[in-house]
Amino acid sequence: MKKIILSIAILASVSFVSCSSDDETQNVCETCDMGALVGIPAVTEFCDNGDGTITSTVFGESTTESLDGLTFEAYVANLKLLGITCN
Repeated sequence: MKKIILSIAILASVSFVSCSSDDETQNVCETCDMGALVGIPAVTEFCDNGDGTITSTVFGESTTESLDGLTFEAYVANLKLLGITCN
């Protein structure tokens, strides 16, 4: 009986254990030079939040915006069409 209870306890504890990397989302980010668009040097970092939004950071200020149905890759491609360089 003790072995059965121990086996059930071990099985239950193993099912609740996961790697920390399983729970973390990895943001995909692009750094873009918006200077061509605004006329002053303005390097902006765009990060895909994985939920249909992006976070843009410029001069230390961050804002979250909706992609309005676009993929992150399409958003960056549209920036490049405007003459903005991204890495």
